[in-house]
Amino acid sequence: MFREVKRRGISYFAFTELEEIPGLIHAFTSRQTDLTLTDDARPSEVASDKPKLLPALGVHPSQTRTVRQVHSDRVVAPREDCSPAADGLLVTEPGQFAIVRTADCLPVLAVAPTARALCLVHAGWRGTRDHIVREGVERLLEATGCSAREVTAAFGPCIRVCCYQVGEEVLEQFSRRGHDLARVAEGRMLDLAAANRADLESLGVGRILDAELCTSCRCDLFYSYRKLGDRGRMWALAGFRQ
Repeated sequence: MFREVKRRGISYFAFTELEEIPGLIHAFTSRQTDLTLTDDARPSEVASDKPKLLPALGVHPSQTRTVRQVHSDRVVAPREDCSPAADGLLVTEPGQFAIVRTADCLPVLAVAPTARALCLVHAGWRGTRDHIVREGVERLLEATGCSAREVTAAFGPCIRVCCYQVGEEVLEQFSRRGHDLARVAEGRMLDLAAANRADLESLGVGRILDAELCTSCRCDLFYSYRKLGDRGRMWALAGFRQ
């Protein structure tokens, strides 16, 4: 179940199933997480930091790892001294916490509990087209030696098929990259969640959780680039305690 959590005066969302994994910290933020910011704040101010979130989770800023998101299919292991151009983070060391930022794109968290390792991915339409989630889980399995059946994946809020109309050229690109359009599109409406679910199922991932919330429908609660413009970003954050 995807539920709102309130801790130390801050609000975010989490999956109850993931909260049962020993040592795992995860959070999906909302506009409520940024209540200290005004709606007319400049995008650079809104998107920069969420100053209350990390203390509420017991995470130090030095433990966080990010990437320079470029809508790619690249998944990297984090380093302390740089933020590489990529859209996925593979974290195999406890005490490191990956962060990706979204405002309609799909955040996907894949966790290997026995290995205390995870992959966190920013899956926009380009990354989804290029199977970034499949790449991330394959990297996770290779790094840990776990089987796909041991992995739990979770989809955060994103723009859903009800609101995500794309051009015919986008659907043609998906078809050329091996996606089943009958499953991932309804006319010109693209289903990011269905496309990434298909990739996870093709690998045999054991459990797939889904927030089932549309950022465009619920722009009162989440940032939506399509509905609101560049007003801000949500964070998806995850890592294991040391």
